Amino acid sequence: MPLDNVIEEIYEKGKEQVDSILKEAEKEAEKIIAEAKKEAEEILRKAREDAEKEAENLRRQEVSSVSLEMKRLFLNKQKELLESVFDLTKQRVREMGEEDRKKLLEELIKKNAQEGMVIYSRKEDENVVKEIISGLGKKVEYGGNVNCLGGIILEDSEEGIRINLTFDELLNQLFEQEMSEVSKILLGG
Repeated sequence: MPLDNVIEEIYEKGKEQVDSILKEAEKEAEKIIAEAKKEAEEILRKAREDAEKEAENLRRQEVSSVSLEMKRLFLNKQKELLESVFDLTKQRVREMGEEDRKKLLEELIKKNAQEGMVIYSRKEDENVVKEIISGLGKKVEYGGNVNCLGGIILEDSEEGIRINLTFDELLNQLFEQEMSEVSKILLGG
């Protein structure tokens, strides 16, 4: 029986060693699992942060893009409105009454005509311009007709000066000035 006791003792020691190894393995497994969970939580937290940042960046880009598009649409409408007003103004100038036209021509000539200048106008205003020139008391002569909505062109060939005060030119300058403002706004200038 002593052999049975020895076997029993070996069996018990083996069992204790197996239990000890299993306990150590369980502890090691728990440690590995805890570290893996911790790493997984960190990866998940970082991925969530990155996703939130990316979503915020996309939202900002979308808001910025929509804002820019709205500004562009608004300015295009403003441009269309300016063009419409420009066309309407040209039409009104064409239809201007003779008295108003005469007052404008008289004002342009009196303020800008200098001794020795030659004045040009549209054919329909020729008689009015000649009448205004004759009452100036300056040596200014009528030079002929130009194709325009109205207004005058003054020329001083000795000085090499040509002043375009046609209604077409004045309206174009005003329109360009307004369009320049629209472009500055549109381009952020």
